[in-house]
Amino acid sequence: MLMKGSMEKYLVDLFVTSAREKSRVPGWLIRFYLSLFGVPLGKTIRIDMVKELIRGYEIKGKRILDVGCGAGDLSLMLTQQGAEVIGVELEAQKVASANRTARQWNFDRARFIAGDVMKLQQMGLGQFDMIFCLALLEHIKDDKGLISQMKSMLRPNGLFIMEVPNARRKTIQAVEEEDGHVRPGYIYEDVPDFLQGLGFHVKRKCTRDPLSLFYYWCRLSRLIPGPKGRGQLFAVFAPIFIFSIRFTSIMTKRTGYELGFLAVNQEQ
Repeated sequence: MLMKGSMEKYLVDLFVTSAREKSRVPGWLIRFYLSLFGVPLGKTIRIDMVKELIRGYEIKGKRILDVGCGAGDLSLMLTQQGAEVIGVELEAQKVASANRTARQWNFDRARFIAGDVMKLQQMGLGQFDMIFCLALLEHIKDDKGLISQMKSMLRPNGLFIMEVPNARRKTIQAVEEEDGHVRPGYIYEDVPDFLQGLGFHVKRKCTRDPLSLFYYWCRLSRLIPGPKGRGQLFAVFAPIFIFSIRFTSIMTKRTGYELGFLAVNQEQ
């Protein structure tokens, strides 16, 4: 289990630091909110998908690369499960915050590096048992090039876990541009063949948000001018959306807004 019960204190510290860097909201208020509702909306759904994809696989003792690790939350969760994890992220501020949290909580098997993910092979990071790539490929023009780099760093029969948006989802152009997406996403049925062509075999796949509730959240949030107002609205409604997305993902079997895959490196 990546997360169980109440939110881990090291994650609270990490998210408080991250939120304080973006707003002037008092730290105590952020901590109170997290104690009630847990991690932010997008991260919650991604962690749900990761838990489903890697269920039954051993994490302890594995060497893991988290490509585009963001704030570093997944990396620290995997480290807590006994893995050695390296996270690579372009934004130096996020890397500094993640390393600071790792030191504070004595996660000596977690390390975060600031760098361009398109230069992974130049970083001398070695080989890995598992590589995670969540919410990143839609930002990368040369997605095949990045996946090929990651494959070269993955041991034979190593696991590649990716999460991407559905190319057939409803989108808002302004939001896509703000998020820096270079493509709308990927087609669920086509990804196994896409990865097969790059030397992977897809063993598991999953999908979330079949009713595109996240799209409607984005549409609703555009009614509020400015990022500050939208952030406040998000804080109010995110718990409702999390519950609704989880519920509809169980009850409705159509392909959802978010797609997840676990593939094996076929290189022997």
